[in-house]
Amino acid sequence: MPRRKFNLRTLLLLLLIPVPAILIGLQHERLNGWGVRTIDVIASIPEAGGFQPASIDVAAGETVILRFHAQDVTHGVAIGPGLGVDLGNIEPDQVKEVKLVFEETGTFTFYCNTWCSPNHWRMRGVIVVNDRTASPPAVQRDPVIDALLAEGVDIDDAVHNAGHPEQTAASADQGARRPAPAYGAALASQMTIPPAMQDPVWRRTHTPRAAQTMLANANPKATAADLDDIVAYYWLGAAEPVQLAAAATLYTKNCAACHGEQGDGDGFAAGLAPQPPPSFSDPMRMADRRSDVLYAKIRRGGMGTGMPNFGTLFTTEETWALVDYLRTFSSADAGANELGLQVEPAP
Repeated sequence: MPRRKFNLRTLLLLLLIPVPAILIGLQHERLNGWGVRTIDVIASIPEAGGFQPASIDVAAGETVILRFHAQDVTHGVAIGPGLGVDLGNIEPDQVKEVKLVFEETGTFTFYCNTWCSPNHWRMRGVIVVNDRTASPPAVQRDPVIDALLAEGVDIDDAVHNAGHPEQTAASADQGARRPAPAYGAALASQMTIPPAMQDPVWRRTHTPRAAQTMLANANPKATAADLDDIVAYYWLGAAEPVQLAAAATLYTKNCAACHGEQGDGDGFAAGLAPQPPPSFSDPMRMADRRSDVLYAKIRRGGMGTGMPNFGTLFTTEETWALVDYLRTFSSADAGANELGLQVEPAP
């Protein structure tokens, strides 16, 4: 999906202003002396109403000031996708505000990124930026998700039940070894690398296990461990360190509560999900997971799994970076990219 282009001028005012613990009769909107609309947004746990108001309409080119009040517990507030606005934690009886000018139309989401209740994922609201003189924009579909649906892929089953069906006790022991992409980078020059593996589009739509089979056929004398390392290098070597670092922050704030700090599926909120969160640290399971399916799961959420959707919070680029970051949990090092290694495209 092409990245949505817009201009946003943001002035972030991190004001820690004491406010009454109970905000009764608060006027949500008002104009200041310069004619700028100020909107007060109350953040309460979802069981007490969530964000109020939960929907804000803004005209393209209009300047607005959003003032977020934490009424009951600590809330973290961010606005996305692609805005880079993260107000951090807001303690009870404090206010933080941000001044925004949206110069083009679009829909953006403000959300809580600090765990606040068992229904934390419901802490979302929308900002709809309209051109009052134009027709509503057409709904944009995600071509990655559409391609998976056309292929007949069950996104929920493909993520939660992606274990290797023929896994035995012996293969489980072998799978406990985490591949080392940095070592795989050194080995790659000594092997015959199938052109498909060098194609980033192919890598996103096929599993690492499919690549292992292809690589083994091209290099029959290679050991299984060497093949795993080379495949891990191709899946992680193209990831940019800056993007991985940003994805790590997104994961910590939005995913770790359920999936765990190390991707083991053991976060403190894991027991609240209808299905146990999948582990990203198991090399055997991750070898059976397609990157495009992980991408779709993040953006669309899960049906009956308890996984919320993040398609309205993250850009497509942030989502792909998060998929790459998930794969670092099952590797022996942070990725060949940190050593300055690059995956070369197919000639």
